[in-house]
Amino acid sequence: MECEICGNTSNISNFLNYPILNCNFCKYNKTLDDEKTSKDLKEKYKSDFWSQENLEDMILTNFSNKQGQDYKLAQESMFEYSKKFIPSKGSILEIGVGTGVHLLNFDKLGYQVTGIEPDLISTEFLNKTLKNGKCINGYIEDLDFEHKFDVIFLYHVVEHLEHPLSILKKCKDLLKNDGIIIIAVPDCENPATLEQSISNPFHIWHFSKKSFEILGEKLKMHSLSLESFARISTSSRRINKILRKINLSLITYKNNPYFPLTPTDNNDGYEIRLVLKK
Repeated sequence: MECEICGNTSNISNFLNYPILNCNFCKYNKTLDDEKTSKDLKEKYKSDFWSQENLEDMILTNFSNKQGQDYKLAQESMFEYSKKFIPSKGSILEIGVGTGVHLLNFDKLGYQVTGIEPDLISTEFLNKTLKNGKCINGYIEDLDFEHKFDVIFLYHVVEHLEHPLSILKKCKDLLKNDGIIIIAVPDCENPATLEQSISNPFHIWHFSKKSFEILGEKLKMHSLSLESFARISTSSRRINKILRKINLSLITYKNNPYFPLTPTDNNDGYEIRLVLKK
């Protein structure tokens, strides 16, 4: 069978009782499961994917409550990585908003933000919370826009898409000249991350850096950055948590600006981050 990304021969194997399509050249995996690649999966995203009570608690406490802290840390890490590529002002489209932690931050910073989110509860609550932006209930493939964007942001979304290349091509069309796409996905070259991703009932694709590099080439966009990030050790996380409580987090920031992740060249990645320019 031909690899959907690089065109080389891919093989079907069995992993965790799932049929998996894998390519030895670009090192990607794809779950071949009808329940994951059918319209039923889209319906699951629409129907109470987020608990209203939990979502409200996180947003109203600015993600400082126990459940929201991990989302906030992830947002801070991703923003620190992204800010050197993002213009000081302009329009941002986020696809797959989820809790809204990224979209709300961009909104507070004064960007013209638009979000797309299939979950109705999340969409409605975010539209009550956003100062200037808006969140649209639906899917990017079903929507048209009269204007184009400076930045399109997809944080742990592409692995959920049945046809990621076609969605990314649409994202490219929605960009202004010199606009950028910022993407994060699980780093599935790490066997532990691959197992977690395949075990996730909502993940279809399981990417490597190589497969993401080829995706960028297929889009005919300029790659500004492609990096893998690993989780910082548990002991470092505990130290940082203590320092944050006493307002001394700048001490650890100098050593770990992307806390709780750090760039890695080893096979221990948790997340791949890719920035493409039109």
